[in-house]
Amino acid sequence: MEADANYFTGNYGDKDTPRDWGQGWFENHDFSQYIRTELNQGRKEDVMFEDFGPGAIVRFWAVYGGIPDEYGGIYRLYIDGNPIPVIEMYHKNMVGGAGLVGKPFSFFAPEKAENDTWRGRNLILPIPYAKSCKITYDGEHKYSHIEGWKGHYYQINYRSYAQGTEVESFNTNTLKTYNRELKEAAKILTHSPERLNVKIQESGIRVKPGKSFKKKIMGSAMIDFFQTRIKAHNMEQALRSTVVSITFDGEETVWCPLGQFFGIGYVSRPHQTYYTKVDASGLMSSYWAMPFEKEAEVKLINYGDQEIILEELALDHRPNEWTDLSMYFHATWNETRSLDTKLRSDYNYVSIVGKGIYVGDNLTLYNSFPDTTGINWWGEGDEKIYVDFEAFPSHFGTGTEDYYCYAYCRPQPFSSPIASQPIGEGNKTPGVTSNNRQRILDGIPFSKGFSFDMEIWHPHRAPMDFSPATFYYAFRGSQDNIEKDISGVSHKVRLHLE
Repeated sequence: MEADANYFTGNYGDKDTPRDWGQGWFENHDFSQYIRTELNQGRKEDVMFEDFGPGAIVRFWAVYGGIPDEYGGIYRLYIDGNPIPVIEMYHKNMVGGAGLVGKPFSFFAPEKAENDTWRGRNLILPIPYAKSCKITYDGEHKYSHIEGWKGHYYQINYRSYAQGTEVESFNTNTLKTYNRELKEAAKILTHSPERLNVKIQESGIRVKPGKSFKKKIMGSAMIDFFQTRIKAHNMEQALRSTVVSITFDGEETVWCPLGQFFGIGYVSRPHQTYYTKVDASGLMSSYWAMPFEKEAEVKLINYGDQEIILEELALDHRPNEWTDLSMYFHATWNETRSLDTKLRSDYNYVSIVGKGIYVGDNLTLYNSFPDTTGINWWGEGDEKIYVDFEAFPSHFGTGTEDYYCYAYCRPQPFSSPIASQPIGEGNKTPGVTSNNRQRILDGIPFSKGFSFDMEIWHPHRAPMDFSPATFYYAFRGSQDNIEKDISGVSHKVRLHLE
């Protein structure tokens, strides 16, 4: 992986959060937080997003709580100061629907739910601009009085490029002009490439408790395919207690439970994102690019008390020139068991000192609160992401499930190129949930440091096992604050209320 062009990423969402560390820091009033209201050609429009200079919208998530689609507010996108919007479309058609573009660039998460208005709506079509971009919503003042209205929640992730960067602005002909490229991109995002003549293939390898299986690769190269399927008497425990450890050029930068490395936590369920895939047979595939200069060692370590069998294992790599712009792939994991959710707090996924780019995470948790009240949801907490030691986070979200692209604690499984929920049983009842977010165009570059906190927010005191895995690229010498937790991966996993 090599460093990209110089750009900053940010998000618009909970813009009204007080700039202090008091009660307002954990306030949950994170909907309809507009920059201002203005009149455009006689219309009252709420400004959701505004950026000046070259950039691009790269992710747009929204939900309109509790009102039917037929009320439909209108989104308008103004590019480069033009008073005529380049996009003017009902919200239901533009974000999630197929009015602007179809799947996989516009999708619902989950695809189906008991109430369609409570699904997360997503648009990941890049919308570039050379000079400026403004997005408005025409609907809040029309529908906020309707019974059942719960507000307009949204997140807009964007890239802001350095002044002087040449950008071709989105226009009314862009989708037609680049139709062929969009079709090719859609295929790449949704179809895992077929692998022929894989360089390393093994099968039937038995790994006893306390032992490991390892493979070493020599030369300047890049691992770009990692696939395995395991067998064990207790599969859930094996997915947690078997750890992927990868050392590049003498430094171990990957240490993560097998299941979370492939995005399923410790319960094997099918899902597919751009970088990971697990099928119904339990075959797990990873497509992360992992370059190195001289050598790499991939290990699967059995920290459990049972033997595991590597029914299949494949590693593919190709020659790759290491340069001054090359970065190492990192994966971390940490867990807090019986986390007290009633005490509102910010949980640190990872903090990094160095230079690199943050590219994704998996959150796996066990929610233990019995569903006796109908209010069992654990995830109102917002992501708070600090880049280069900034005092206030440049990424401040609207809820944990919003960050993971769905909405209103829906438990249904879903998959998409950038996010998935293989299992959501812990969302509304006691059980396990595993969520993935992968950053294709909205990776977060950092020059000095990076810190990711997730707010813990549960209406009850519900002891919860909370386990984030993080993925990032960084230059040699970068360090994070996560230590190997052998005791944690060895601990018995929880599946059901006991």
